Amino acid sequence: MTEAVFFKLAAFIISTGFILVAWLAKKMVGHWLNPSSIFSLFWSLYTILPLVVAFNAPINPAGIIYILFFNIAFASSVVLFDWKFAFKKNQSKPSANVMFDTKIFHLCFYFVFLVCCISLILGVLEQGFSIAEFFVNPMAFAGKYAGMRYGGELKSNIFSQLGLTTSYIVIVLGGIMYGVCQKKKHFVLVLSFLPSILIMALQSAKGLFFFSIFMFAGSLFLVNIYNKSYTLFDTKGLKKIILYGSLVLPVIIMSFLSRGLHESNDLAFIIQKVTKYLVSYSSVHLYAFSDWFSQRYFLFSEFSYRQEQGTLGFYTLMSVFRLLGDTREVPMGIYDEFFFYGDYLKGNLYTVFRGIITDFTLIGSLAFSCFVGFFSNFFFYRLLCTRSSSFYAIFFIFFISISYQTYIISSLTWITIPVVFFTLVLFLFVYYRIYRGVSF
Repeated sequence: MTEAVFFKLAAFIISTGFILVAWLAKKMVGHWLNPSSIFSLFWSLYTILPLVVAFNAPINPAGIIYILFFNIAFASSVVLFDWKFAFKKNQSKPSANVMFDTKIFHLCFYFVFLVCCISLILGVLEQGFSIAEFFVNPMAFAGKYAGMRYGGELKSNIFSQLGLTTSYIVIVLGGIMYGVCQKKKHFVLVLSFLPSILIMALQSAKGLFFFSIFMFAGSLFLVNIYNKSYTLFDTKGLKKIILYGSLVLPVIIMSFLSRGLHESNDLAFIIQKVTKYLVSYSSVHLYAFSDWFSQRYFLFSEFSYRQEQGTLGFYTLMSVFRLLGDTREVPMGIYDEFFFYGDYLKGNLYTVFRGIITDFTLIGSLAFSCFVGFFSNFFFYRLLCTRSSSFYAIFFIFFISISYQTYIISSLTWITIPVVFFTLVLFLFVYYRIYRGVSF
C-alpha cells in the first residue's frame, strides 16, 4: 500500500468521526436538532464528499484530525445543560402559526421584498448597465458584471448595499412565512429566493444564493421548534430538496456559463469546464486546507502560503475589526494563493479554520471552539426555555447558515452579516413586544 493510498484510507476513516460526534450530541440532547449535531453533520459532508468527488487528489489526514478535534471541542459543552427541562419548557410555547401567521408579518415580508427588488435593479443601473442588456444576452450581461466585480470596477452605491442587505431579510422572513402559511406556499417560496436568484443571474454571484438556502432552512427549523418538531429531515422534506434542487440547477449552471463559456460552441469543452467548476466548488476546500496545514506544521507543500501569526481574531472577525477602524489590506478573495491538483481541482477556499488558526494558534483555536460551542449550545438552550426572544431566534437561524459557510471562510468577514443580524433582532423584538404583546 502506497503512502497516498494509506493517507486517503485514513482520511475516510477519520471522517466517520464527525458522524459519531453528531450522534453522541444527539444522544445527550435527545434530538438531532441541536447546534453540536448540526455542525458536525455539516463537516461529515464537507470531508466525505471531497474525498469521494476528488478521489485521486492526495490528502494529509492530519488536517482532518484537527477539524475533528475542533468539532469535539465545539460539542463538549453539550453535557452542561438540562435538555429534558429545556424541551419541556418549549412545550408550553404557542405554535409558530399563532406567533407568525399574522397580517402584519405578511405585510412586512412583502414590503421588504419590494424594497429589495427595486434596490437591486437600481443598483445595477448605477453601474451603467441597462435592463435591456440583460434580456438581450443574460449570460454575457452576468459575465461582464462579474468581470467588473473581480476587477474592482464596481461603484459602491446605496442601492446595491440596500438590495444586498434586504435580500437576507427577505429570505429569513420568507422562510418563517413559508413554514406557517397554509396557502400560497410556492408563491412565498419563489418570492423568498427571487432576490438571490436575481443576483446570481445578473451578477454571476452564487454565494448569496447558497447562503440563502441555509438561512431559509434555519427559519424553517425555528418554525419547527415552535411547533415542537425536532427532526432535521424526513422523507417528504428530502423529496422537496431534490425537486427544488433540480429546478435551480439550470440557473447555477447558467451562472458558470456566464464566465465566458457561453461564447464557446464546443459542447465537450463546456461540459469539461462546468465539471471542473462543480468539482472545485464542492471539494477544493478540504485539499487546500490540508495543504496549507501541512506546510504550517509539517513543512511540506508544493505551494507557498502566507503564514501569519497572532492576528488575534482579524481573519475570523474581520467585519468587527473594520468597524473599529482596522484598515489593513487583504486580497479580494482574502487569500490570493490558489491550490490546484490535476485538471479539476483549483481554488482559494481554505475553510474557516485557516483564519481561526492564524488568529488564535493551534491550541488557542481549540479553546476558541469550546467558547463558541458553549454559547451556541447555551443560546439554543435559552431559545427552548424562553417563550420568545428575538436574539436567540435569529442567532439560531444564523448559526445554521454560518455553519454551512465554514467550508469557505468566516461569515463575519463581511459587515453585511452583523448588520442584517441586528436588524432582524430589532425587527423581531418590536414584533414580539408591540404587536404580539409578548412579555419577556
